[in-house]
Amino acid sequence: MFSPSLGRPRDSQAISSDATAPAEDITIGAGIDFSDPNSPLAPFYLKTVHIVAIAFLGLIFIVSSVFPLWHTDVWGHIRYGQWMVENRAIPEGEPFCPWWDGRMQFTQFYTFTQLAMYGAYVGGAWLAGGDEVRQMAGGVDMLRLMHAVLTTARFGVMLAVFLRASRSWTISILGMIAVASLDLSNLAVFRPQTFAQLFFAMLLLPLTREKLSNRAFLLIPALLAFWANSHGSYVTAFALIGALLGGRIAQLVLAERTWPWKDAQVIRLAIVLGLSLVAVGVLNPYGFELYSRTIELSKHPSLASAVGEWQPLAFVWAKGWHWVFMISLGVLALTQLASPRGFPTGHLAVILMFGIGVALQNRFVIWWAMVVPWVLVPRWAELAKHWPARLTPMPSIPSFRKTAVGAAVVFAAFMWSSPAGWATSGEPTPVELGASSGTPWQLARQIRHPEDPDANWLPEMDAIIRTKYPEAKFKGTILATPMQGDYLMWALAPDVPVTYAHIHLFHPDYWEELGIVGRGEPGWSDVLDKYRVNLLVIEADYAPQLRDLLMKSTEWKVLLDESGDVAKKPETLTRQLIAIRTNPL
Repeated sequence: MFSPSLGRPRDSQAISSDATAPAEDITIGAGIDFSDPNSPLAPFYLKTVHIVAIAFLGLIFIVSSVFPLWHTDVWGHIRYGQWMVENRAIPEGEPFCPWWDGRMQFTQFYTFTQLAMYGAYVGGAWLAGGDEVRQMAGGVDMLRLMHAVLTTARFGVMLAVFLRASRSWTISILGMIAVASLDLSNLAVFRPQTFAQLFFAMLLLPLTREKLSNRAFLLIPALLAFWANSHGSYVTAFALIGALLGGRIAQLVLAERTWPWKDAQVIRLAIVLGLSLVAVGVLNPYGFELYSRTIELSKHPSLASAVGEWQPLAFVWAKGWHWVFMISLGVLALTQLASPRGFPTGHLAVILMFGIGVALQNRFVIWWAMVVPWVLVPRWAELAKHWPARLTPMPSIPSFRKTAVGAAVVFAAFMWSSPAGWATSGEPTPVELGASSGTPWQLARQIRHPEDPDANWLPEMDAIIRTKYPEAKFKGTILATPMQGDYLMWALAPDVPVTYAHIHLFHPDYWEELGIVGRGEPGWSDVLDKYRVNLLVIEADYAPQLRDLLMKSTEWKVLLDESGDVAKKPETLTRQLIAIRTNPL
């Protein structure tokens, strides 16, 4: 029987006719032949080079998602995001550390990034559910996913930038490889600057046009205003636009002997620069004072002396970013020698501006890694026109088969990434695998839940606290190095005062006192008494003299010493030294 809505059955002759129809006449769907290059779907088919680009972006996603969440200032930023959500305001001062005395201005550069990171953590914790440890695992997994998405998006935007500059997929893929090669180590670390790197790539896209579009008058100032409320590196955007503008003016005046105000690109760049300066100055909590606050931050002496990325490149034989810098300069020189045309004056100005920045501060490497390929790709595209025919790739024909392969590559990239484990098993990555092994989450959990036997990570600490500390709970201050203190600040402050990673908020006098402790110099014990420190959490291999003093002291008990334990923790910055005062202050 057949339903009337389905019509009557065909006769046997019709059935036989269909059964013997030639295979090449069979179509699928509404008259679409997936083997026909002229079908309506043909414009959406992929070529081989498209699959290579997709595979590269998939590799970036995999690599940036599988690394554990590194214990830099990420946890402190999440804590600020939590504070803003709970208080529905932007903090006007340091809300977690009692030693902030106002001598160094408090400037909130990270509003949007901190809120986004906290939102990702809360979302992951909610999805994971369960107890505190499982929720932390979910939050960590979501932060790792956010890092992977932002990093992959940056490379995706750079691909679009290179395609606009070269009109070649092959050259654009080489450009992405160059970016990854120059910035390889940053793929493993999630910080607010991950957002800023994406913003920088987005800025390069409109600046790649020979003449700025009308939309750029609105979009670039809006981007920079958002950037200025997300990360202090917004000034690099002004450096980029200013270098292009200055280079263009120099070319017109010195080479072409014409007035710059007659040039449309000069006028457009000047207007965009002016609008951006106004937009940033107006759309932030501090008004135009933000610019002076940014300069003040960059001059903080403790940043320059204590943080490696704020220091100049050291040109020595040991490994370091100086080799990457020198090699990239060599590639620039070789490309210029081989190219039939010289670099545009604006591009030379950009290279000079950011090259000086890298030489003065290591942290400029992340911008250098994008501007160098951006300058090189158009020249490589010109050189490719003169390659011998035997070196030119054969034209690739788009097809449905290649499109299916591209979809398979996307699926494989996801399945090999960290988020796939949670999606398929229903279980987030365990904290001990998802978070860096240098994250003191077990210590914080034991301090926060002394009554929970499952949280008893260091039995010796539990015994001392139960017998020597009031109410069998930890009291006093935790002195921690900046990287160790960041998680402790997230988990314990302000109930338990902790020194932590936002170095720029405190006067150099404060850091000099803490440095006496870290170096184990005379007076170290007096500093600990002054700040009523009852617990020390530091990187073991960076304080050998202090470790020896603690071992000999009758007032302190070393609970954990991982110095030199390469087998357990290959990364030096993850090896901890934890000591507790046996008779609390």
